[in-house]
Amino acid sequence: MGRIILIFTIFLSIVFTSCKTLSPTVMFETEKDFQYKPFTNTPKITILQPFDQIQILMSTNNGTNLLENTIGQERNQNTGVAQGGITYLIRQDSTVKIPTLGLVKLGGISKDSAEVYLEKELSKYYQDPYIKITITNRNIILFFEEGTQGTEVNIPEEGITLLEAIAQVGGLTPNSKAYKIKLIRGDNKNPEVYNFNISSLEEFKKANFILQANDIIYVDSRPRYVTKVIAEIQPYLVLLSTSVLVYSIFSR
Repeated sequence: MGRIILIFTIFLSIVFTSCKTLSPTVMFETEKDFQYKPFTNTPKITILQPFDQIQILMSTNNGTNLLENTIGQERNQNTGVAQGGITYLIRQDSTVKIPTLGLVKLGGISKDSAEVYLEKELSKYYQDPYIKITITNRNIILFFEEGTQGTEVNIPEEGITLLEAIAQVGGLTPNSKAYKIKLIRGDNKNPEVYNFNISSLEEFKKANFILQANDIIYVDSRPRYVTKVIAEIQPYLVLLSTSVLVYSIFSR
């Protein structure tokens, strides 16, 4: 009987001293002295990036006769309107292969500037072209509850801030830490990591931060160790109580 209690005691000590045992799904942990990237004012502007998928609609006569036409498609002989739609991929080198124009560098410039540039280039072939660019694949990912809840949010044409993204998925959870919200951006080998604290009004001003495609938002949560320990040891408590009962019966 003493051996059973000893084993049970050792198990409890391991459970209480190991955070990884209680929170195996925790993601993106940082050291206590980790230096987060400083905040800078970010204008609400959409910058085209490599691997963006874009749809380009063109109309002649400065948009008066909107053809809802994607560049390079064959037009119906009767209506003059293109059938269907084409999505273009911005390559890793920031170029896009567009019929009539060939390779055009659009990555790294704003969507508005890209539209103006294409209108200028296409004016050599069309009368007063009107261009509309739509990005079709820009998303961010939000993680809650130690990574057990994940949601993908589409970035609208006008852009989206951190607060807008959180509101779009229903807000913070009851266990969320409003003072510890990480934003991870960029290359996996050397990512930019920001920390947001929206629990105070002064820090709240920073949350008007414009998100970019493929940003990862990770909201830290309260560990809830007591609840987890109870869940972990409950099967062992049942086993222990059963063992004690059996021992008491046979020891009589």
